[in-house]
Amino acid sequence: MKKTLRIVGIVLGVVVLAFGGLVVHFLYLGDESARNQASRMEQLRAADATSTASGDTHEFDALPFDELQVIATHNSYVLQPTWLQTEVIRLVEPAEAPALQYEHATLTEQLDAGIRSFELDIRWDGSGFTMSHVPLVANRATATDFGLALEEIALWSERNTDHLPISVMVEVKADYMFLDPRLRAFDADAADALDELVAGALGSRLFAPGDLDGGEWPTVGDMRDRVLLYFGNNEDVREVYLDGHPGLEGRSLFTSSQTGGADARFAIVDDPADPLVASLTAQGVIVRTRADAELVTSAARLADALASGAGILSTDFPPSEPQNGTDYVAAFPGGTLVRATPDPS
Repeated sequence: MKKTLRIVGIVLGVVVLAFGGLVVHFLYLGDESARNQASRMEQLRAADATSTASGDTHEFDALPFDELQVIATHNSYVLQPTWLQTEVIRLVEPAEAPALQYEHATLTEQLDAGIRSFELDIRWDGSGFTMSHVPLVANRATATDFGLALEEIALWSERNTDHLPISVMVEVKADYMFLDPRLRAFDADAADALDELVAGALGSRLFAPGDLDGGEWPTVGDMRDRVLLYFGNNEDVREVYLDGHPGLEGRSLFTSSQTGGADARFAIVDDPADPLVASLTAQGVIVRTRADAELVTSAARLADALASGAGILSTDFPPSEPQNGTDYVAAFPGGTLVRATPDPS
């Protein structure tokens, strides 16, 4: 009996040590990403700050902003999980593991490649905003600090003048919070802190809800050198963000909703074949849809996205980052990343 108990104790001890080792290793990976981002930002700040023209086309300057269609990157900040992280994810969420096998270049490199629309996930920890797809187990990224990510976009904007407007979808994440005890629910304090962070990082380059003149979008030409942010669909976040700020008065971000409302100038509809896309765009809502999803790509879905009338088409595979094995990319005819939104077919 005593021998059996000793064996059980040894086995349990090994399991505990192995689990602890995994946690420490995964924490190290997240810290490594944070250090790399901080180091890269130091280099960007120290780089030649001379402004040069971005070279962005002026073909669409007369269009209202909501009639511009752009290619965006999905989860624009992520790096692929390591093999060990992937196997841990596979144990808990078997279907999720293969869908995470992609990554993107830095925000600066994507901007240099012509991307003008991003998606960033944020998590509130009570004092600031971190970025991770899944805490601990999918925490590798080119950017883990949201404030530094905004600074990176601002630095690029300052040094590449006359660029087309940049849009950023901000997805407030509240899943897997148990994996990081520092994380908190998005509340009024978080909303105010987010406003302060965004306004401070972008300054006069921020295009906020209060900048809409009479509720109508300015032309693309008038929005050059501006950056706007909008939430992903999340009615809880929307309710918190609107509380005390009717019509988004004084707020820095736009809201999204599939259910309508004067404040909701954006909506997220992942399936480009969903009739809701056409319905919302007919109401003047800017829709973000997905040209591909879960690493499943097809010419048919891409065609649906291109013809949907949605203003923002998100992809894991822009022309600068083709899919391994298929060379699939999401782009407009001619390989461009921006065009006038066609009428829904």
